[in-house]
Amino acid sequence: MIICQLAGFLGSGKTTLLVRLGKELGGAGKRVAVIVNEVGEVGVDGAVIDAYGLRSVELTEGCICCSLSGSLQNTLRIISKEFKPDIVLIEPTGLALPSKINAIVRTSMVEVERNVSVALVDAFRAEKLFKDTKAFFSRQIAGVDAIAINKVDLVTPEQLKEIEGMVKELNPKPPIVHLSAKTGQGFGELVKALGVM
Repeated sequence: MIICQLAGFLGSGKTTLLVRLGKELGGAGKRVAVIVNEVGEVGVDGAVIDAYGLRSVELTEGCICCSLSGSLQNTLRIISKEFKPDIVLIEPTGLALPSKINAIVRTSMVEVERNVSVALVDAFRAEKLFKDTKAFFSRQIAGVDAIAINKVDLVTPEQLKEIEGMVKELNPKPPIVHLSAKTGQGFGELVKALGVM
């Protein structure tokens, strides 16, 4: 089983990417399970995902890398046993840290072939987010396997180059993919970088 985590701030395009990825993987014959973490009583993203014909499990009332870590471990065990997926897509809340979720996955007592994570960076808001939340932004993209600069269709090539420079300053190691989850631009490159197909 492959675990693929899609991290990023609220509004970065996680749900759009998750739906596209889930449909593509499902269309390629993969068994896909989706776990969505919503902070609050009513999950909006889960309803959106279900509307596209994908089945999701929602974890609410907290963050899966903090107060809901036991719930995530339990959910992974149940999904692994009952559904036997090829791939589990996890969409954490926008404040989650991929490194903490990766640690929870490692201790979940499920057989994981590969645990990959991608951090989505909203190209349209990157400069403001970088300026206002640089320390947190840095922690969120630390240790991920790939960084996807999303919404590239909304910025100029010059802005994109500047955003890529900001991201590399914080984490120069992972590959950076230019992506539009909405249009599909760069989607194949991201799938290749994550190794989920």
